[in-house]
Amino acid sequence: MNVKHLQAIRNVLNDLEPKQKALPYLELDSMMLAQVVEVAKRVSQNDINPTHVQNWVRRKYLPNPLKRKYSREQVANILLINDLRDILSLEEVSQLLGYVNQSLLDTSDDRINPTKLYRYYSETFDCTQMDWEKSLRELEKEVQQTLAEDEMPGEDREKVETTLVILNLLARANLYKQIAKRWLNSLET
Repeated sequence: MNVKHLQAIRNVLNDLEPKQKALPYLELDSMMLAQVVEVAKRVSQNDINPTHVQNWVRRKYLPNPLKRKYSREQVANILLINDLRDILSLEEVSQLLGYVNQSLLDTSDDRINPTKLYRYYSETFDCTQMDWEKSLRELEKEVQQTLAEDEMPGEDREKVETTLVILNLLARANLYKQIAKRWLNSLET
């Protein structure tokens, strides 16, 4: 893999905390909104602020906090909603989380505790993220094979390769998004 590409990707990934870093916070009985937002900022690629969470409560995606404190189950759902909100609409996020736990406002109907769901999600995600380098090396090889017969100056080739790698990453992200959305739409809650 091109050393510049690899380093650029490492720089992005080094800025991100593993999702499992949130797990100790999910052992606390409750957290204030500012604490919840700080944890979410550490383990998510999405920007989040208190207004986002308050809006989710207002729109009934989360129950009201008790005495201005969020339970560990609410915090887990906040982390999940925040991770998914750039990929799915809030209605779709609610549908997905409702598929496993029915009402997000009522924990008595949960098939799995939201903190355990987040733990499983974070463990799987963090393991999968570790495979990024192998996958990107394969993508870079594919791009180089595609351009093999095209003669162009070195700097031009590097810029074309970089652009093709980024375009393919974006296309793969969109493909995964479309697959997930279609699968989600086929679920019966």
